Amino acid sequence: MTTSAAPLPPPAPQPAPEPARRGRPRSTAADAAILEATRTVLAEAGWAGLTVEGVAARAGVAKTTVYRRFSSRSDLAVAAVAELLASARIEPSTDSEADIAGAVRACAHVYGTPEARAAYLAVVAEAGRDAGLRDAVERSIIEPARQLVADGLDRAVARGEISRARADARCDLLYDVLAGTLVHRLLVRGDEIDDAFVATLTSAVLVALRHDG
Repeated sequence: MTTSAAPLPPPAPQPAPEPARRGRPRSTAADAAILEATRTVLAEAGWAGLTVEGVAARAGVAKTTVYRRFSSRSDLAVAAVAELLASARIEPSTDSEADIAGAVRACAHVYGTPEARAAYLAVVAEAGRDAGLRDAVERSIIEPARQLVADGLDRAVARGEISRARADARCDLLYDVLAGTLVHRLLVRGDEIDDAFVATLTSAVLVALRHDG
């Protein structure tokens, strides 16, 4: 009597192949060129003169390259200014006085060129007339800057210089004092930041931080 062979087990399922990526990798060089060109156009022509076509021509890229990255000129302008803030380098130090002085110098460095200053002023001025742009400025420019102040206060709390409650209560005030003074000094008046000014502003901020009122 012939016996039939045992059935073979079904083959193990094979993993589905990964889908092929479409298009070319995004170019960081193109990103940098587009944002730098945006600041230059804003400085030269203001908000009214900012166009995707003009930025593309200045950056040496196709218009479609800009549109793939930014949906509108508002997005483009906010990203160009926000990149300046993201480039700020504030090294943690051993006390609040050095932290504040370092933040002031970092801001002076970020807005050290006429193009950077003009781009910031153009975007902020237009944000006063455009609620959507104002929200984008708040989200991408103001809030990250305020976070830098909050981070500095966190370090002061960790060092035992101030209480958590005082840090939380003073954060908005310190941001307003620092940002308002620096914007007026650098962007409105166009004055430089020297060591004497850094020391004076640092002292004023420390008074605001430590005042019991």
